[in-house]
Amino acid sequence: MEIRHLKLIREVAETKSLTKAKDVLFLSQSALSHQLKEIESQLGTQLFHRVNKQLILTNAGKMVLESAERILQDLERTEMSIKKYVSGTSGTLRLATQCYTCYHWLPSLMTDFNKEFPNVELEILHSNDDNVEQQVLDGKIDLAIIYESSDRQNIDYHEIFRDEVFALVPSGHPWTKRAYVEAEDFEEQNIIIHSYPLESVSLFSQLLIPEGIKPKKVMQVQVTEAVVELVKAGMGVNVMAKWIVEPYLKDNKLALVPVTKRGMHRTWHAITLKDDKRPQYLENFVHHLRCNIGGLCCCSN
Repeated sequence: MEIRHLKLIREVAETKSLTKAKDVLFLSQSALSHQLKEIESQLGTQLFHRVNKQLILTNAGKMVLESAERILQDLERTEMSIKKYVSGTSGTLRLATQCYTCYHWLPSLMTDFNKEFPNVELEILHSNDDNVEQQVLDGKIDLAIIYESSDRQNIDYHEIFRDEVFALVPSGHPWTKRAYVEAEDFEEQNIIIHSYPLESVSLFSQLLIPEGIKPKKVMQVQVTEAVVELVKAGMGVNVMAKWIVEPYLKDNKLALVPVTKRGMHRTWHAITLKDDKRPQYLENFVHHLRCNIGGLCCCSN
């Protein structure tokens, strides 16, 4: 049984006439009569009785009508939801980021975005740093914010901002007397990182791995506050952007040291699946990212 059959049953049951139903379904009376015979033949029973020139549902017809109304209403709701999704008035935006510290800007961004798209739900998803692009390709994430990109096909990379990362050390550390540090300076250090693999960490991907430098020890700590306290205690050094660590510099127990003479910079992107029919709210969220995060986190010394 096809959708057109269900629509026929519903209209004939309502109008009690093929003649009236044809005006709603935009088919000839003979075509509707043929379809009705086709349905009854498939089901092996009559769906309508002819009573005083009207078509009245049989008990079997009533059973079919119940299913038809339920199925057609569900399809109509789905169609409406898809139209709203395509037009960008409602939907769900699944977001992940390569840097957990980025989430501190989210509340203000959500406030602005929600005023524009009150019917769009924002979901924050956990993502491993090394597979966030693949999750976008697999359709598990609608948008991700990353600083390590690989220019994959079928992904659009929307540049948001650039920042500079510095070596974070305790005040009084020998590096604080230097204008900058080089790759070999990290060889005898305990380095604290947010997550593996090392190839996804800017310090390693941009500097240490190309120079063949292996630090004395690598320690993974995923909470920024814990990283800061470990650095203060002299348990290791970390490399992070000034905009991330700036709130922790007020007590003068920490210091930032440039990495290399030219500095170490990252370019952040919002990535989405390459699709000409992206909903409008996804395009606008990227715009909000540029305006909100770009102004907050752009590179400054």
